[in-house]
Amino acid sequence: MSGVLRQVSKAVFAVGDRLLPDLPGPRILIYHQVGGGSDLEMEVAPDAFRSHVEWLADNADVVPLERAEGTGSVVLTFDDGYRSLYEEAFPLLQKRRMPFTLFLTTAPVETGEPLREHPGAEPLTWDMVKEMLDSGLMTIGAHTHTHPDFRHLTPAEVEAELDRSDALIEERLGTRPRYFAYTWGYWSPSADPAVRRRYDRAFLGGPPPFPRLADPHLAYRVPVQLSDGTRWFHSRIRGGLRWEEAVRRRLRGYRGP
Repeated sequence: MSGVLRQVSKAVFAVGDRLLPDLPGPRILIYHQVGGGSDLEMEVAPDAFRSHVEWLADNADVVPLERAEGTGSVVLTFDDGYRSLYEEAFPLLQKRRMPFTLFLTTAPVETGEPLREHPGAEPLTWDMVKEMLDSGLMTIGAHTHTHPDFRHLTPAEVEAELDRSDALIEERLGTRPRYFAYTWGYWSPSADPAVRRRYDRAFLGGPPPFPRLADPHLAYRVPVQLSDGTRWFHSRIRGGLRWEEAVRRRLRGYRGP
């Protein structure tokens, strides 16, 4: 999709959000890379991220994930474990004393091999993760070991992924994760029992137009995208750009909660 078409579509989706009931609950934002030059939508530019942090510092109550209750607060979460979290985002968050959660995919950190082949995909090291955890700002969450799509795994394969991920986090960091984020944001019936048994809360991807928020193991987050820049970031905070997320779900063939 061209840049102009994407911006026009966001304008339409933002208007559509205003026709929906207010999105209840806290805004739990999803970030991946900060900078890196991949041109993927999961990236945000460093200048844009800086403006997000500055706006949130002045206009929002940014809280740790464990305090994410009710409407009005904002939670920052980062998925996978890209090195740009440590190099680009963490200094800004540390300066503002702004809490955040890392949903860590453990294989890249353990091996040093990037999760994907694109610019900016270098993983964190365990030392970097430990430093952020020791700052008191970061909460660690689980995000599998190798980042598979759980919809295509058997229950036994799911258990093996979670076993390895949890064990490494506990071994390397001395803590067991209480929270889990489904890879790709996609819920899986084969994974649901194991996830509920292991974690206090579990998180999906972006919310549909009329999300269900009562189940703590089917909680929605709001993805922040490269094309959001600063302008559409405010729409993410207000309404989540839920129609955009609904279209993305359909295009990707996801029919889950």
